[in-house]
Amino acid sequence: MRRTLAAWGHDVKFQIRQGFYLAYLLITVMYSLLLSLVPAGAKSELSVIVIFTDPSALGFFFIGGIVLLEKGQNIYDNLFVTPLQVREYMTAKTLSLAMLSTLSGTAVHVSSFGIEEISGLFLAGIFLTSAFFTLIGLGLAVRYETLNGFFLVSPMYSILFYVPVLGYMKLFDSPLYYLLPTQGTLLLIASPFHPLAAWEMVYGLLVLLIWIGLAYVWAKRSFTNYIVLKIGGGAR
Repeated sequence: MRRTLAAWGHDVKFQIRQGFYLAYLLITVMYSLLLSLVPAGAKSELSVIVIFTDPSALGFFFIGGIVLLEKGQNIYDNLFVTPLQVREYMTAKTLSLAMLSTLSGTAVHVSSFGIEEISGLFLAGIFLTSAFFTLIGLGLAVRYETLNGFFLVSPMYSILFYVPVLGYMKLFDSPLYYLLPTQGTLLLIASPFHPLAAWEMVYGLLVLLIWIGLAYVWAKRSFTNYIVLKIGGGAR
């Protein structure tokens, strides 16, 4: 736990130095201004879509950039000679980006609806969604050497998870959406406006946690195969 917290602190400082927080401050302001121009009747629905896309994009694409930057700087050659374990590295990265996503999404929501509309389910929806997409992005990024390669294939890994938005926007509905974690995301993020039944609360949290577990196993296996074993380390 101590190593994980230390790695998390290092990641937050790295993100601040690299301008991640400044970039997301500007993005948050832009989203807030956009929502301020939307008629009151449509604002809640649009805010759910905006906040839904925000943590997924941040987690998925930012972790890709971070991993490829670290690969380019040969950081991994020495990183796992230290006591730091793969699971600790992955946990720290996931927590740091999920925290940034949660701060950004909360700020956008509060700027439009006030702090009284914040709920634990809403915060959990953002945090867990960012964690899931961060793990997917990490597992994919380690397989590529350049950002161009990563960005070229990334839509094939992520587009499926955006399909439930069609149901939320009442364009095309299907019970199959409930197999995807992002159906749970939409329920949780929309909970301040559409109170959830008990089963919806349980489903929203459980489906995200299950998919996070699957994404973690896949990402850890990818990281071990494409990073650790290539530099001569053992899976830890």
